[in-house]
Amino acid sequence: MNKLLLACLFPVALAACQSLGERAVVAGRFPIYANDGKPDLTVDPERFRSTMGIVDRDFDVGSCAFREGAVEAPGPRRLLHFDTVVLNSGDGDLVIGDFSDHNNLYGQLIEYAPCHGHFHINDFSSYELLRADDQSLVVAGHKLGFCFRDNLQYNGGNSNGYICSHQGITSGWGDLYERQLDGQWIDITDVPEGDYVVRVTINASGSFDEGRNLYPNVVETRIHIPDPGKAAEGSLASSTR
Repeated sequence: MNKLLLACLFPVALAACQSLGERAVVAGRFPIYANDGKPDLTVDPERFRSTMGIVDRDFDVGSCAFREGAVEAPGPRRLLHFDTVVLNSGDGDLVIGDFSDHNNLYGQLIEYAPCHGHFHINDFSSYELLRADDQSLVVAGHKLGFCFRDNLQYNGGNSNGYICSHQGITSGWGDLYERQLDGQWIDITDVPEGDYVVRVTINASGSFDEGRNLYPNVVETRIHIPDPGKAAEGSLASSTR
């Protein structure tokens, strides 16, 4: 019996093992392929759907979330939040480098955010809530890329060591944005009860060369949003379809 399988027999390791199993399934859907040494970015659809939930939070007027437009107004807000993993399944790394380097090739995309005290890449991702019946836009989220790094292994070998001071995503690895992070949500305060589609688009402006780009840059799922007058329901995994 291999060590990983043996570890999975113990309850303390069960959550980690389940996560490895889920990533293995996703890796099978998006295997690394010959892409002339270029990255191919996509979103882990299982992580996106399974972590989706509704939470109520309160923001003051000085919060970075309000000042940077991640919520529409200060005060109590209702958020539809979810994890996003940007997965690289091309046969080459996404290499961005140091945002603070004035000679960075992506310098025109970089903007310093004084509230958070770090650099952002503009127009990398978009988060949208659409009506299920006609796909019309209801609310657009406001998420800025800020640290492209290797968080989760899906395919391939070892990480090439991308971190916030030298950014990128190794072939076969994923960059995780957890739903607790500022902007990792759509502000659905006062959105009426009904059926909707949540859509995430990455590399929306085509700033990064993805070669043949065989894998989708868009992931979406249908959800039912409850009456805004009722308490937040938490996880929406059971209502996605």
